[in-house]
Amino acid sequence: MGITVLFLSFVVLLLLGMPVAFALGISSALSVIMTGVVPVSYLTQTMFGAVDSYSLLAVPLFVLSGVIMEYGGLSKRLIDAAKAFVGHITGGLAAVTLLGTAVFAMLSGSGPATVAAIGGIMIPAMVREGYGRGFSAGVVATAGGVGIVIPPSIPLIIYGITTNTSIGDLFLAGLIPGFAIVFMLYLVSRHISKKNGYGADISKASWNERWVSVWRAKWTLLMPIVVLGGIYGGVFTPTEASGIAVAYSLVLAIFYRETKLTQIPMMLKTTYLISGMILIIIATASTYARILTLERIPTLIASFLSGLPVPFWVILAVIVLLLLFIGMFMETIAGIILLAPILVPVVTTMGMDPVHFGIVMILASMIGFATPPVGDNLNVASAISGLSIERVSIAALPFVAVLIILLFIIAYVPQITMLLPNWLG
Repeated sequence: MGITVLFLSFVVLLLLGMPVAFALGISSALSVIMTGVVPVSYLTQTMFGAVDSYSLLAVPLFVLSGVIMEYGGLSKRLIDAAKAFVGHITGGLAAVTLLGTAVFAMLSGSGPATVAAIGGIMIPAMVREGYGRGFSAGVVATAGGVGIVIPPSIPLIIYGITTNTSIGDLFLAGLIPGFAIVFMLYLVSRHISKKNGYGADISKASWNERWVSVWRAKWTLLMPIVVLGGIYGGVFTPTEASGIAVAYSLVLAIFYRETKLTQIPMMLKTTYLISGMILIIIATASTYARILTLERIPTLIASFLSGLPVPFWVILAVIVLLLLFIGMFMETIAGIILLAPILVPVVTTMGMDPVHFGIVMILASMIGFATPPVGDNLNVASAISGLSIERVSIAALPFVAVLIILLFIIAYVPQITMLLPNWLG
């Protein structure tokens, strides 16, 4: 009965339009009250324990770092440097957007934050240069999701904490898939741009102009080296790296003199809102997942999948399709906390490394960012471009299709993700 109440109430609340975090919390409370499987106080203890983690300090700090960069003009300098090198080619501004999102992702660790920071600059710029408004929004909506694959990724941190997997190994594993995503998205954007004649009239920057743009952005470009180099070099932990990222971005924002004191309350408010949303989801999703564990649902599902008389590649295909489907309806953090404890034992029993599966899971979540009905990145790109979510979704379809193909390649070719962890680990 407890599982029935848990699932039905959660589905009904979602259909009524309630945010995922509150739907998870209310359905967990209803299940406990109606079945008495554990005391009600267990809910509050579990929620507090879920967020009472030193490693989770990295979440609000990386969010704050991204917000400071957005307000402090750091993202604009990244865009100017990228534009000087690739702005003149066919689909050049789309390439600038992709490069900008990749570098900004290394600094913020957040998908929607990357879309907001880069999209706010690039969507109007692309429209002014003759690019289609829908195409511009579609590029940003899909490219922004790379922020959760390229380290330091907040969802990778959550996955590492949830499954007791090395966060450092996960960060290393995300590098090659992250840049493969950027490259594949560029090929698609170049094809569409060439077909429609986008970006053919932008003049080529001289090497002197390129040098000037790189010099203006030099301290910003050094930030990923400082943060990620410190982690991989054993100088500081990922949590400590988030604090370094905040200090570094704050010093740069003050140095560039593009941040006003009057903006500080808004920067803190944005950080509170984003971090609060993430932490509430972590707390309620952990409670929901704990009740599932008490009801032995993960064990039953793992036993069922492991006992199927089919090869592992078939089971893996089913799991990937399940992740894609869940990603369309559920927040990334909630999906990780709910599904990772269930699926990781299944894949590890069959020989799949949890680090490899973590990248597969995060990439599926990234695709969910750009697919309705939830589609966080679609909502941000829609707000910036002024187009409906339906139009942005249609424009993003070619990019999503390529990402799905890449997801299956990464799932079945573990060497892509495990090369760096095996080499440097």
